[in-house]
Amino acid sequence: MFYLGHVEGYATQEWKDGRTFQGLYKSDERFGPGIESYPDGCRDIGLWLANHLIKLCTEVPGSFSVLDYPEHYRYFDDSSPKKCISVKEDPFLRSYKHLPFDDKDIFPEGVLAYSCNMDHLTLTHSFLEDCDAHYFENTKELPEEDPWPIANGTPLLVRIQMHAYKHRHCQAEFSSDMRLILRGVRSDYGHPGPRELASEQLIQKAARGDFDGVCTVLRNGFAHPDVADKQGYTALAAAAIHSHCDIVNLLLDNGADVNKCSDEGLSALSMCFILHYPEESFKGNIAERTLHSYQKWNERSESSEAVSVVESVTSEQQKRWETIQLLLRRGADPNVSWVPSHLLFFAVKAADAKAVKLLLEKGAKTDARLPSKFRGLSPLHIAASIPGEEGVQITEYLLSSALDLDARAEDGNEVYGPDEPQDKEASLSGDVTWQLKNEAGPPQEYFSSYNGPVPEEGGRSALHIACEREGNSEDARDVIRLLLMHKANPNTLWSGHSPLSLAIASGNDLAVAELLKHGADPNLPLSGAVKSALCAAVSTAYEHQRTTAQRIALVDKLLEAGADILAPVTLQEGKRKAVGTAVDFAYYKYYQDRRIANTPYHMLSASEQEVVQTRQALLEHITAKLRERVTLKEKEWDQEELRRSKKLDSAIRVCASKKKERNHDEEQGRLPIFKYCYQCGRSVGVQLSPCKHCYEVFTCSEACRRKSWNERHSRECSGLLGRFNHHCCVSMVVWVYVIITWACLPLNELFK
Repeated sequence: MFYLGHVEGYATQEWKDGRTFQGLYKSDERFGPGIESYPDGCRDIGLWLANHLIKLCTEVPGSFSVLDYPEHYRYFDDSSPKKCISVKEDPFLRSYKHLPFDDKDIFPEGVLAYSCNMDHLTLTHSFLEDCDAHYFENTKELPEEDPWPIANGTPLLVRIQMHAYKHRHCQAEFSSDMRLILRGVRSDYGHPGPRELASEQLIQKAARGDFDGVCTVLRNGFAHPDVADKQGYTALAAAAIHSHCDIVNLLLDNGADVNKCSDEGLSALSMCFILHYPEESFKGNIAERTLHSYQKWNERSESSEAVSVVESVTSEQQKRWETIQLLLRRGADPNVSWVPSHLLFFAVKAADAKAVKLLLEKGAKTDARLPSKFRGLSPLHIAASIPGEEGVQITEYLLSSALDLDARAEDGNEVYGPDEPQDKEASLSGDVTWQLKNEAGPPQEYFSSYNGPVPEEGGRSALHIACEREGNSEDARDVIRLLLMHKANPNTLWSGHSPLSLAIASGNDLAVAELLKHGADPNLPLSGAVKSALCAAVSTAYEHQRTTAQRIALVDKLLEAGADILAPVTLQEGKRKAVGTAVDFAYYKYYQDRRIANTPYHMLSASEQEVVQTRQALLEHITAKLRERVTLKEKEWDQEELRRSKKLDSAIRVCASKKKERNHDEEQGRLPIFKYCYQCGRSVGVQLSPCKHCYEVFTCSEACRRKSWNERHSRECSGLLGRFNHHCCVSMVVWVYVIITWACLPLNELFK
């Protein structure tokens, strides 16, 4: 039949010499499945493009398959839906193609009266629909059938498959089933013809590096330079994976498509990357949780045989790198193949900064993602976790074209490793009970409420990963600095942690300083095992990362940066809750280790005694900071009113214990005060009693009362009592003077 003046659909062509062709046509040319038969009984079978086979129905021995590389094949995303062919949907549709969908915006009325040359007129969407309606008007309506998956994503082959799908019900007069050819089934069609043989020879000679043989086949004209076998394996791919650069240039000069892909979705460039970067070349990184180190070639024994193997591999790698450079120089698109993963991942995971730079210069996309089963990581996520100077360099390259610095991985439900409950810790803390009484925590007047934006929960960002790194503090700091300078958000949450708390947990004080300098909020409320950056600094879970002096210096650094030690911290044990401070959190973590907290000091080992000393030194330091903070805050208020409120509070407590009634106006008129142990700093899970002399401070036990009295409060309390005695003496003198004056007056004056 004819379509717009050109041969269209399935047809049979015969020659006087006895040759025949049965197959699919488009615009007067072969375009799709077909069979050319010869008088001697041999046949050329496959997908045709004009007078050449573009894809065979046989497989060439030695073809490349990712199935032979299981370490890479695991990156296939089997869960992603298969793309299927649809006549109504254009897989190459772009937004600008919607413009000619409306005829009135393209053609003036009656234009076909002046010209019917469809090679020059714009073929609008509705016009083509009308043509299809006339062309297929005699085609019988058939029941619904299974969708046709796209076997090969190369644009030319997609168009061939769509054309075959469009005419799938129009080959009734053919004895051969063209759908079998589309699936690569040659069946029993006899010996292959000259075109099939020449095509197979072209691929095999290219793989062997036979330059003259490839030239001869191309000169004869029986094989298309872009022909592929049943699996989509082309001569270009065969030459590239064997590093025959001269043949690669020859094929490209003769019209081979440098971006043509196999049925697995592999381009010649991606095949070279798979061979150039074996799994042992990848660096262990925390982004993928591959912390193991692969054995390198230069770490093997220095025997003569091992040295020769290393030299051979190095030579092959160099040749393959030269082939990769050649393909990129000749127009290979690094984004055309995402199988088994985007090519940028290979170079990043191997810490090959030179290759990363080259790929980015050639337009590699930085928004690529690994499959969901690998947490949906981006190249920037992995680069931020690569140890050494290479990681810093690669991160800098990626940031020059990164679209989203705060892109999240798909690991929002993952728990930060050190926060996972361990069996040992569970046994240590199993019997720990605190008498939580729903304490309300410090009154609002004592601390500044967090007024920033609500922390964004989600998966890890590149900044989270860089802050999670342990070791190589300087390199990690440099990566963090680059991310922050490019405006990465330092106040997002993953697994209840901010980048700042992760830097604290990983022991990287250089990263802590960098984060604080670039706007990380030390008062950002956290939702995980630690409730604030200050809680992370005093937690026993991360104490192995620092010495006692370093932990104390870290606390001071956070306080200088604005961390509020009086910010409320919620503690929970079972169904009971209470609100305290970072000091309460520190004691809570301390008492979770029953061995350290409840065993007499002399019964502990030397290492355990050192742990006790370290923890107690930190507890004493943060308690001193808490006292200083409360004292400074209370100095801002009227001291007499504050003293009266504290005495009134004590009186209310006594009356409550004796079930006496108090004046409601007095209770409302007193200042809100924060009650905490003046010695240990605890305000949660303890019974606080005021000083019997001044009622100014509270202690939680007799031991704390005595220690506090001996260390500081005896001097403070005597000063308060001195002022009190001075006021009493003055009052007594006044009363004595009044009495004496009255006694000396005459009786009549006294009665007046």
